[in-house]
Amino acid sequence: MYSDPTLIIIIIAAVFCGGIVKGTLGFGMPMVALPIIAFAMPATTAMILLCAPILLTNFLQIKFKEGVSSYRFLPMFLSLIVGLIIGARLILEININTITQIIAVSIIFAALVNCFGIKIQNIKKSWEKTITILIGFGSGILGGLSTFYGPPMLAYLVAADLPKEKFIRTVSTMYFIGSFPLYGSLIYYGFATKQDLIVSLALIIPAFISQQIGTKIRDKINQKQFRTCILVTLIILGFSLLIKTL
Repeated sequence: MYSDPTLIIIIIAAVFCGGIVKGTLGFGMPMVALPIIAFAMPATTAMILLCAPILLTNFLQIKFKEGVSSYRFLPMFLSLIVGLIIGARLILEININTITQIIAVSIIFAALVNCFGIKIQNIKKSWEKTITILIGFGSGILGGLSTFYGPPMLAYLVAADLPKEKFIRTVSTMYFIGSFPLYGSLIYYGFATKQDLIVSLALIIPAFISQQIGTKIRDKINQKQFRTCILVTLIILGFSLLIKTL
């Protein structure tokens, strides 16, 4: 399968485009690359190919050398892991189209609400912990069923109105942590071949280069433009998922 030059070009181009978006917004690698690759091969295979690029790009944006900026969203990340594991077990028992439609509508609604400037930075810490645990767990269940676990938590983080760089590090931590149970489940259930994993590792190169380009783009936009880009991307993602299931 990977001996077809056209297929290789499509895969590399998809990862390159996804890396630019990831570098610019802090998320979006699978959102951009997955649909493009899925036109040429099964979606499950496309997901496996993105495993290494997603892990690398998120690892780099966490910036471990700068230390942990905050444990504020740790409960959400821990409940995400639990939800992903449970969701992966339910994938054969629930209509995935129905779940995806719920995700899509939720994303669109949350993004539109945020467009009106609603922020939640003044929420009580005791309430936020409960809310983020529920969001993380729910996102994990949906992510285990559809692989799209990020958007519900992204909408919450946008509403929290975090500074640009802190938002990037928080989102990257979320995706990095969630990748292990998600891709681990896919590999465990036999969706990955040895060849798929080798190709995934090779895709680290275009992912790294394009992410650096995206980072330079991000440095040139201000906080307001950054927030607008995120919201527009979320709305596009929501409608894309909705159309996909119709």
